[in-house]
Amino acid sequence: MSPLADVFRMAGPRAIFDVTVFALGCAVGSFLNVCIYRMPRDRSVISPPSHCPQCGARLGAVDLAPLLSFLALGRKCRHCGGAISWRYFVVELMTGLVFVVVWETCGFGLQQLPYLIFAGVVIAVIFTDLDHMIIPDKLVVAALVAALLSGAIVAATGRVPLRCCPVDLPAHLTALVRFAAGGLMGFGLFVGIRGFSQLLFRREGMGFGDVKLAGAIGAMLGPGLALLSFALAIVAGAVLGLALLGLRLRRRMEYLPFGPFLAASALVTLVAPEALRAAAQDAYVRWLSMFGL
Repeated sequence: MSPLADVFRMAGPRAIFDVTVFALGCAVGSFLNVCIYRMPRDRSVISPPSHCPQCGARLGAVDLAPLLSFLALGRKCRHCGGAISWRYFVVELMTGLVFVVVWETCGFGLQQLPYLIFAGVVIAVIFTDLDHMIIPDKLVVAALVAALLSGAIVAATGRVPLRCCPVDLPAHLTALVRFAAGGLMGFGLFVGIRGFSQLLFRREGMGFGDVKLAGAIGAMLGPGLALLSFALAIVAGAVLGLALLGLRLRRRMEYLPFGPFLAASALVTLVAPEALRAAAQDAYVRWLSMFGL
């Protein structure tokens, strides 16, 4: 028996499966890099084939192996020697790790497919908004498709796709109520926040892409978990914004994209809803105790 076979035998089926899911996630991350680069530029993510953005040379298999090509080529284009952004490696690695976490925390089976799609979409949102200050409508639509697919699975199988997101309604009502109530709540809440910020600051405090993304997140998570996700995003955004101001790394009126906070918080809520609930309840109790209540 070869040394590699010995490693797989000792690792066990679960570890082998995790490695497979990680590799799949890295491959999806490679595609997400294409989306992040092309979608804000209104370019097709299918054609033309992958090429170096600096010299235009078409990339082959040796250039496109997730993670490995980046490391083997020394972060440089094989054709022109131009530097390759670390973002490509980070997105591939992050997607691979997130896929493993989703499968490990949410159970195994095809019913988890909508959550993997949603995880990929929010990763793309994070880096697209950071790079270009925009959330393409195509990504929002993809998130809504994931939510619809999740609802269809609930209606067809009678089982909620996530063990960690239980509901008490019958399956045929769960799909409709979770999608509609969550989507309307997320969209309406952030329409109100956007309008209030415009009245308060006399300038746009939030892009409409954030509003549409909030609606998609609500449709996916349902109203209860979506509210937790939004609260986490607001707190994280406020803390980071104040920290950047305190360190003089950001001016007072400089725009800080909110999409990455919405997307990252939705991802955390997706894989750890019970931990987030417990943390929120603990924070609320501590806040009340400050006033002797």
